[in-house]
Amino acid sequence: MKVILYCDCQCVDGGAWIVRVAVSGDCGRVDPLLVCRSLGSLADTHKTYDIKNIEKSVDAALDAGYRHIDTAYVYDNEAEIGQALRKWLESGKIKREELFITTKLPQYGLHPESVEKYLKLSLANLQLDYVDLYLLHHSVGFMDITQENTDPHVLDPETDHVKIWKAMEAQVNAGRAKSIGLSNFNARQIKRVCQSARIKPVMLQIELHVFFEQREIVSFCKALDIQVTAYAPLGCPDFGTVVRRAGRARHLPA
Repeated sequence: MKVILYCDCQCVDGGAWIVRVAVSGDCGRVDPLLVCRSLGSLADTHKTYDIKNIEKSVDAALDAGYRHIDTAYVYDNEAEIGQALRKWLESGKIKREELFITTKLPQYGLHPESVEKYLKLSLANLQLDYVDLYLLHHSVGFMDITQENTDPHVLDPETDHVKIWKAMEAQVNAGRAKSIGLSNFNARQIKRVCQSARIKPVMLQIELHVFFEQREIVSFCKALDIQVTAYAPLGCPDFGTVVRRAGRARHLPA
């Protein structure tokens, strides 16, 4: 089993670091990887920077040979990534099939009727016809944003992973996603999805590093032939600030 590692870029002094991370393949092959997770939405918003730096970072990474871009609807940087991708694709310097693009369904989109809506929004932002991998970003669902509900953090106690997964499968059938997977799910939740799935999850993306190895769930996924992506394997210094600012935790260390 291969474990794909990526780490969060940090926006510093008006720009964004491009972090080069090796990805171990099944046959010892090493692929380059670009991460856009914290270029924008997960960066410390007290720091100001030009949003165009995201496009510049994508340009530099593609020029260096990176071909995997990981983003999400809630990162609020899909449009900038899409601008860079369109420029490269239209120039003929790269073909769509050479890229591997991952994005994710937001927590307030964890409703069967909302899956297609948010994937279409992501595709419009990215200026693509399909993504290579579409993930459920979190297992806990929130109420969708409407005129009546403008708070994206209202817990939805009726979240049904089985019904949502059926809607995810429909996106594969429609050609909007080549493959589908999970993020921040535990073993019990993964098992429930797999037991009813017609199209099995190909990927689980979780926090995974030397201080939080999660060996049990990695072994669990290996038994089910689900690949594992580790996020923040080298740490994410701004995460505590972001969570505290969102009002979701009061006792995180600075």
